[in-house]
Parts: sequence; structure tokens; C-alpha cells
Amino acid sequence: MSRAQEKELKRRKIRLLVLISFVAIGLVASVIAAMYKSGAFAQMPASQLYGNWVELGVPSYAQDSFTISEGGIYTHGRLISTKFEFDGTKLSYKHGETLYVYMVEDKDGAELLRVQPTHYKSSFSKK
Repeated sequence: MSRAQEKELKRRKIRLLVLISFVAIGLVASVIAAMYKSGAFAQMPASQLYGNWVELGVPSYAQDSFTISEGGIYTHGRLISTKFEFDGTKLSYKHGETLYVYMVEDKDGAELLRVQPTHYKSSFSKK
């Protein structure tokens, strides 16, 4: 094989790799766009958290519970915080000097896992 033929073969290989790269990038972009359009990356709205949350796996006399509403966080019928933050997966609020943090456990938002304060982790279900 002559030197000119080797150079031409090398150019063709590079062109083929560039073409394959563009096709692969296009496919990945199309899949991501379809996922966005279908709502796969949509965040859960804070209003989906509104309601009464009850601790799971503990006797009823020791159950912790709280209520989330547009007006704030309530426990035992008393407003404990008018401000809370929710980013679609993490709920946080302060009660006094204590920061409470809960993570959404499932995609439909029916369970929360308390991760802070860290004395123990507990799950909550919306009733």
C-alpha cells in the first residue's frame, strides 16, 4: 500500500469517527429531550406535600406527626414554623434552633424520611 493510500485510509477513518460521534450525540440529545418532555425530570410541587404526616413503625402513643399547609408547619394543632423550603426532593424547616430535614422517599411523594435531627431516622406517611 502506498503512502498516499495510507493517508487517504486514515482520513476516511477520521471522517467515519466524526460522523459516528455526531450521530451518537444526536441520539443522546433526543433521548434527553424526550425524557424532559415526558416529565421524567419534573419536580414535585410543594403543594403535593400538604396534609397530615404520621411517623411509621412506632407505637401510636409515641408517634410523631406534623401537618404541612400553605401557611406553614403545624404539630399538635400549633403553628411551629411559617417558613419551609422544598426543592422537589428535600423539605426543611426550623423549629426553634432545631433544623428538620426530610427527604422524599418515593416518586409520588407519599413517604418522607427524616434525616435531621439525627437522633434516629424515621419514615412518615401522609394520611
